[in-house]
Amino acid sequence: MSIQEASPGQPILEKLTDSLVLGDCIDVLRRLPSGSIDLVYADPPFFTGRWFSIGEELAFDDRWAGGLQQYLDWIYPRLRQFRRVLKGAGAIYVHTDPHASHYLKMLLDKVFGYQNFVNEIVWQRQNAHCDGKQGARHFGRVHDTILLYSKGEEYIWNPTYLPYTKKGLTSYRYVEAGTGRRYAQGDLSAPGGYANGNPFFEFLGVKRYWRYSRERLEQLLQDGRIIQSAERRVPRIKRYLDEMQGFPLQDIWVDSGVRREKGVPRYPTQKPTALLSRIIRASTKPESTVLDPFCGSGSTLISASTLGRHWIGVDISEAAIKVSQRRLSSMIGVRPKVISATSLLSV
Repeated sequence: MSIQEASPGQPILEKLTDSLVLGDCIDVLRRLPSGSIDLVYADPPFFTGRWFSIGEELAFDDRWAGGLQQYLDWIYPRLRQFRRVLKGAGAIYVHTDPHASHYLKMLLDKVFGYQNFVNEIVWQRQNAHCDGKQGARHFGRVHDTILLYSKGEEYIWNPTYLPYTKKGLTSYRYVEAGTGRRYAQGDLSAPGGYANGNPFFEFLGVKRYWRYSRERLEQLLQDGRIIQSAERRVPRIKRYLDEMQGFPLQDIWVDSGVRREKGVPRYPTQKPTALLSRIIRASTKPESTVLDPFCGSGSTLISASTLGRHWIGVDISEAAIKVSQRRLSSMIGVRPKVISATSLLSV
């Protein structure tokens, strides 16, 4: 693995785009222009108290002699830099686990603002885990936590839909006479009523707060989208199956767990490309730039490249950079250049 020195004259963002950087991400972040990144996916050490290796080579050390406070003091300035380099419509996903997720959320609230918290995502990384034979006295630990924050109110958001399950299709049990279209019946009344600013009026003999304006309901009725099973019964709306995009993705993800890749050594904390592709699709546009400041095995970079996004991958571990470069070469036919972070300090 050859490591290039950064040379002056070329804008730093252009120099780093679609490149691997070996070094501490704080050195790279301080050189990046403010508002230059669309998405940060940060998968930092989890405060596990362990060290991780790939073969006989140290991948990274997650032991903190100063305890939790040292860990939080280490990550806080990095969180501040993540916010600075994000564009106004950007977002950050911080991947962690129950060891320190609640402490990280407090720091993220401080840095990004409590009002910019979007989601706490529970990711089931494996189906089952049992170490009871080793004397464990706890429920199986099978999930990680991913904290999603935006930089501001107007952030990139592309809704994600999953295919309907058999159970999910049961609500579409009605068949429209003449067209044969399957549909479900939906509620037209408005929960929250006056408190949520919904209009109150009489429609088809029923007085209540409605989800839609009178004009909209009249149009739906004219279009044959309103059902009233009996006089003065609350009318309902037809929701056609062929107009649905699928089941909206919720904040518990159980369908993108770890899968083995043939022929490529597995990095100890490797995340599946399916997981990263979902995140990138949701929070970027084509040609967006994705930063992974703890790129590890390179899954973020592979997914970004496959989806037509630009990327910057940084890791302090030479083992991680080697694995990332190898996986990029193997999976998408790209052998990216590797730049030394220390050489950026003089650029």
